[in-house]
Amino acid sequence: MDQAQAANSFRYSFCFWVILLLLLPLIAGCARAGGLSWRGEAPTEKTHTEPFSPAGFYDLLIPSELTWSREKSMVVRTKSFAGGVLYFSGRVDINSLVDYFTTTMPRNNWRLVGSAQDRNVMLVFTKPHKNATIVIGRADLTGRTEAQIHITDDLSQGQKSSSSAPARPFAF
Repeated sequence: MDQAQAANSFRYSFCFWVILLLLLPLIAGCARAGGLSWRGEAPTEKTHTEPFSPAGFYDLLIPSELTWSREKSMVVRTKSFAGGVLYFSGRVDINSLVDYFTTTMPRNNWRLVGSAQDRNVMLVFTKPHKNATIVIGRADLTGRTEAQIHITDDLSQGQKSSSSAPARPFAF
């Protein structure tokens, strides 16, 4: 009887550990996605409460719901030119983001000169010696809204622009 009890005990113990090992990744994944960290603290996020401007491009307002992606962005500045591609993403509706840019850009003297819509929405703005093209679309896998802002500033025109301060693209 001792061997039979030992065999049953081993089977139950073995089944318990196999089930636990199979459920552990599921439990760990749910804990990370949930509202508390492993230390029992509420997760902290760096959020903006109002629109912000990328460093060096002070006449370009970005809604607080968007997060800047350093890896996908690049900025160049010379004595005669400042510009680059700024990449942002966040959980916002595409139409509300289009409305945001078509409303706020004219407040900073940008003029909407063209737009196109297919899978993505493209907005083209100009002002003296500057151009901004904003492409807004949905990320395929994440469901987040992406905004790519291609901006140029011709500094050779002798006119002091709002981005005449050194562009500091990594100073968000």
